[in-house]
Amino acid sequence: MHIRTVLVALPGLVLAAVGVTHPQYLDASTAHHWRDMHVGLAFVFPLVAVAVWVLLEGSPVVVKWVGRAAAFGYAVLYGALDTIAGVGGGAMAIAQNGRTAVIDPLFDVGNALGTPGAWCFLVAAALLFGGIAWQVGWKAVPGGVVLLFGAYLFLDSHIYWPKGVVAMVCFAVGLAALSFVSPVRPVAPRSS
Repeated sequence: MHIRTVLVALPGLVLAAVGVTHPQYLDASTAHHWRDMHVGLAFVFPLVAVAVWVLLEGSPVVVKWVGRAAAFGYAVLYGALDTIAGVGGGAMAIAQNGRTAVIDPLFDVGNALGTPGAWCFLVAAALLFGGIAWQVGWKAVPGGVVLLFGAYLFLDSHIYWPKGVVAMVCFAVGLAALSFVSPVRPVAPRSS
């Protein structure tokens, strides 16, 4: 197994593990954990996009760049959700001693950004599956199907237990399987 396979699986596994601890609701008793957890997640969610970006190498040019643009869209938009509703919502719940109506606009804006971000990930996952299938044929099917199933679950589950945790495990397994079957392209030495 190539180190790349482990590295592309790692963000999904971390997100799944954290998802098990994700509070189902935000109130005074969960606000500190909610905020602090989302501060940490701000560093992990974009790594899923990095994994897709890396694995798109070798795909047809249009597939590669549209897929990378979609992965970037996911990273930006979903990162905004994580920051606004996760970090900001948690901080406001601490300040308000619980979730009040004052916090609702943060969730409205966060979800308005996170939903298209999740759709961007689904597009990126589909293009990744297609790009690797173009290179290796049917060997891409198991990983691609698992990744697409996870991306579908992710559309409305965030990383909440149980559905979101399953989605993140699917991200990890799907990306690892696609990495395992896709060619590893060595970097050509630079001429001086």
